[in-house]
Amino acid sequence: MGAQKLAVLGLLSAAAFVLMATMQVPVLPQAPYLRYDPSDAVALLAGVTYGPGAAVGVVFVKDLLYLLFRARGPFGPLADFVAAATFAAATAWAFHRSGGPFGMRLVRAAVVGTAARVLVMIPANFVILYLQFGMPPARVAGMLLPVIVPFNAVKAAANALLALFVLAPLLRQVAPGLVPEATRR
Repeated sequence: MGAQKLAVLGLLSAAAFVLMATMQVPVLPQAPYLRYDPSDAVALLAGVTYGPGAAVGVVFVKDLLYLLFRARGPFGPLADFVAAATFAAATAWAFHRSGGPFGMRLVRAAVVGTAARVLVMIPANFVILYLQFGMPPARVAGMLLPVIVPFNAVKAAANALLALFVLAPLLRQVAPGLVPEATRR
């Protein structure tokens, strides 16, 4: 890994941590503990620029920093890692395997990433909520459609839109050399 790539991924990881630590907004009234933060958009940008491994690396460092400095326990960062890494890696994977203009590629890829996040978080929530709160499977199952699925879909879609309309154009302006030619179409 080159020094420039390592430095960029370090900066993106730090930015993702700051966003996660400072900008959390409740999404669903019935689950105020589930909060949207824009950090996944930064990981998605790393994935679009450098590939799925970079996206997972940014999510890992972000969640490790969050665990060390802000979290009250390991389960929130663990759940975020599973969800965000799935979303960012699947989106980056789909993005790098499709063609066409940047915006359309990202939208198509984000649909894949959102579906992956939603599907992975269904069984993951059974495990994490049991370990964290001792929640029985029947209660988790009752939360799937009204809480877990909508939250994961909304968070993924919002971060994909943020990456598309704010972060990618900003990156092209600030550091045009970092965005591969294929993503500038």
